Amino acid sequence: MKFIKEKSEYGLNICLYNEGKCLSFIYSGNGDLYWSINSDNNDFSFVITKESYGVYSLFEKLFNDIENINIFEEINVPLYLETEEERQEYINDFREKIERDKVKYRKFNFSNYRELFDKESNTITWYSDETAHEVANILKIKRLDGLFKLDFFVQPYIEGYNSDFYSSIYIPIRFRNSGSSYHPFNVIFMRMYDNMKNMNDVNDYGHQLHFDEMSNNKKIKKLIK
Repeated sequence: MKFIKEKSEYGLNICLYNEGKCLSFIYSGNGDLYWSINSDNNDFSFVITKESYGVYSLFEKLFNDIENINIFEEINVPLYLETEEERQEYINDFREKIERDKVKYRKFNFSNYRELFDKESNTITWYSDETAHEVANILKIKRLDGLFKLDFFVQPYIEGYNSDFYSSIYIPIRFRNSGSSYHPFNVIFMRMYDNMKNMNDVNDYGHQLHFDEMSNNKKIKKLIK
């Protein structure tokens, strides 16, 4: 797999090339994120394997964060909290609020979340925010043993709707940062893009992840003994 970062008139375009296909990620000037696939052979699927461990790890985190509704990671402690006791109390309250929000989200947005994430099939489904659900392009991310399979689909056009942009070699998916059908999960996709910007090749972060895995394995072996 080939990894390229290139500046364009729209922003920083991050591209993965594999077997005549290009998977692109770009944060556009309109403030939204776009994923798209170009294919020379009319095959709009893309596979991410552990051989490209840096990219694989980002997809793994994306998948886990959506499954567990882990929207916000960082806890920004206000500067006016000076003592460690005050800071810890704030952090604990913040974490409790996040857990309450997860319960609330599942309760009041269940149909929305159920469409986004299917636990039985281990699949994320995102309808492009470009146009109406009935005609929007669709992205499916399926987690399999040791890989992630991405499939891009175009729905049949329905008269009376604005059609999403589509050509015989290109399918785009839009993630709105304002007004998304799947808000607030667009935050997770944006976080992945930000992490990807810091990569230089598909194996960035891989060495550290492998080291962590080996370290954990050693700890487990010690516990067994």
